[in-house]
Amino acid sequence: MTQCNIVPRVQPLTEQQFRAKWLRALSRLCDNHGDGQVALWLGITERHLRNVKAGTSLPSADRIWNLLAFDDSAHDELDGEYGLKNVGANAVCTSDPLTIDLIALAHETAQAEAPDSPGGTATTDHELLLKDEGRLRKCYRTLGTWLARIDEIRRPTLRAVGQ
Repeated sequence: MTQCNIVPRVQPLTEQQFRAKWLRALSRLCDNHGDGQVALWLGITERHLRNVKAGTSLPSADRIWNLLAFDDSAHDELDGEYGLKNVGANAVCTSDPLTIDLIALAHETAQAEAPDSPGGTATTDHELLLKDEGRLRKCYRTLGTWLARIDEIRRPTLRAVGQ
C-alpha cells in the first residue's frame, strides 16, 4: 500500500534561487510601499537599496525577517517555494476544518465553566472577551446554517389529497 503524504515534497533553494525569490519580494514591497520606506524598514540607505535590488548585496537575515513587522506578506514569494503561506497565528482560514474550531471552542468553554475558574461555572465578561471571536463567529455561522437546513427539512409541506 502506498503512503499518501499530506505535505508536498519541498526541495531546498540554492543561493541563486533564494536571491531571485528575495528580489521578487523586494521589488513587490518597493512597488507597494516605495523605495524610501522599504530602505527605512531594512535600516539601509536608498543607495544601498539600489545595490540590493541590483543583486550585488543582500541584507542580513534579521533585516529580511524583520520586514514581517511592517508587511505580513513580505516573504510570500519565499514561502511559496516551500508550499507555505504566512498567516497570523490566530488567523481563521476558510480552509481550516470546522472540527478543529469546535474542539478548541469546547476546550475553552470547559475551562471557562470549570468550578475553579474565575467565575465558577458561569462565564465572566472577562473570560468571554478573551475568547477567539473569529472562531466563535465561524462556528456560529456554520451551526446557524445547519439549524436552518434542519428547520427546512422538518418544515411540513402541504400536499394535495387525491381529487
